[in-house]
Amino acid sequence: MSLLAFAAFAAPVVADQHDEDEMASGGLSAVVQRSAFLQPDASLGHNIPDLRLSVGDAEVACDFLTFYRATGDVTRWGYPTSEVIAEHPGGLTQYYQRGIVDCQQRDGGWQMERRLVWDDLGGLGGELSLRSEQPGLPLGPWGHQVSNLAVDGSPTGFLDFFNAMGGLEAFGHPKTTARPDDAPGAVFGIDGGAPGVIRQYFQAAVFELRPGSPEPVHLRFLGDAARDARYPFQIHQAFQSFRATEPLEAGQAFEPEGIAGIGARVAQYHADRDALVALYHALDGPNWNLNDHWLSHAPLSAWYGVTTDAGRVVELDLSQNQLSGEIPAAIGQLTGLTNLDFFGNQLTGAIPPQIGNLDKVTRLSLWANQLSGSIPAELGDMESLAWVALGINELTGSIPPELGNLATLTHMDFTLNQLSGPIPAELGNLPNVVWIGLWSNQLSGAIPAELGNLPGLTQLDFDHNRLSGPIPAELGNLVNLDELWLRHNQLSGTIPPELGNLSSLTVLGVEQNQLTGEIPAELGGLANLSRIYLLGNDFTGCVPAALAEIPRNDVGQLGLPLCEAADQEGSPAEV
Repeated sequence: MSLLAFAAFAAPVVADQHDEDEMASGGLSAVVQRSAFLQPDASLGHNIPDLRLSVGDAEVACDFLTFYRATGDVTRWGYPTSEVIAEHPGGLTQYYQRGIVDCQQRDGGWQMERRLVWDDLGGLGGELSLRSEQPGLPLGPWGHQVSNLAVDGSPTGFLDFFNAMGGLEAFGHPKTTARPDDAPGAVFGIDGGAPGVIRQYFQAAVFELRPGSPEPVHLRFLGDAARDARYPFQIHQAFQSFRATEPLEAGQAFEPEGIAGIGARVAQYHADRDALVALYHALDGPNWNLNDHWLSHAPLSAWYGVTTDAGRVVELDLSQNQLSGEIPAAIGQLTGLTNLDFFGNQLTGAIPPQIGNLDKVTRLSLWANQLSGSIPAELGDMESLAWVALGINELTGSIPPELGNLATLTHMDFTLNQLSGPIPAELGNLPNVVWIGLWSNQLSGAIPAELGNLPGLTQLDFDHNRLSGPIPAELGNLVNLDELWLRHNQLSGTIPPELGNLSSLTVLGVEQNQLTGEIPAELGGLANLSRIYLLGNDFTGCVPAALAEIPRNDVGQLGLPLCEAADQEGSPAEV
């Protein structure tokens, strides 16, 4: 029995065979003569136009609306599910719920034709062994007739419907008699059909009589089935013409969208699936908390944690899911990803450099695992990256200067690792960064003055490292900075008075360093400060009195007097 469900499994082969045909049709241009806009709901609204095409020096008609209305209208075709597209060279196509219409070159001219959809779906040949003795209209090469009676004499109304909806032009020849799919001798069938349904299969349609239904005849949505066979795995959504659109007006210029590369898209779907399978095996998939549908024949969008768009895997969220093992290099095949989240698992080993292939990823979270080794320099190739969270791991080595290439980066969290070496000056090239967290590592060397070039920065956290040298005065340029954490390092020199420019600052932590000199009076002007930590340094002089009024402060433990108001020369005086 040839099942309609066969289309989903045959689709990759069908699509690959059509690669040579799937080229844009030479930039066909048209003018809209008239158009109807059908919008059954907000997500499905398309035009059915009559068009005049310019083909070389000639002008030809592709009257989709005229054909639609002359051959049964919405009852026959359902609603359009695409705009008119250039699916093949030398022709235009429109998809409907119940069929497909082509306007194409034929016998020296252009003709409107319904596509033989059931043939496309695998229904080749006729059902020769089961014929009806009921009266009706004999048609076609397989010896079947269209009748108002089923093979067992049950009334169907199929002949009346056939004639009313355009007959042979709309439906093609019958390939079976009217009978249940489970009748002895039946060849064609639809998987999962309800018991008692009488069907008759035509080249371009399937008629149904359903028990108890108030409607005399139903038409299967073969157009949707054929679309999903040719564009499997929701790949049709990658093309604008299959999405809801706006009404066309008479006289408007119209350029059909060229639909190309379906074979390549199908191949990419299978590459994504192969990568997920490799991930499942490498990360102990059978023992995940949730692994619904993984490795099954269900669409990838049904696999737990997987989100797809037009057939591509765009999100993979397996956070807190009991993953263990090393991330495989195959992760780099998921080049459609925009979000990768493995937070809160037991991943070990190194971050594979192939992760740098994921140049569409905007959010990368490997936070709270047991990853080791260095941060791959290839992360600097992830040109869309906005959020990277690698904190709470066992990463070692230096921070790659290549991360300074990430122009879209807003958040960088490398906290609680074992990173060493200097903070790259190249991080000062991140124009959109707002949060840099590097606390609790083993970073050494000076704080780069280039970090003062980050006008959007709101939080800078370098606590618990081995940083040395002075606090750069350039940090005073960070006018949007909310929190500045520099505690438990080996910083020396004085606190630069330029920090008094940080009018948005709510937290300043510099305790447990080797800072000396006087605490700048300018810090007393920071009206938004709610926390300040100064203990564990070697300050001299007095403390600006305003700092003692901050809700959370350690001024009283410094052993220094508070300053009076400045004298006429601007020098602070002790209270």
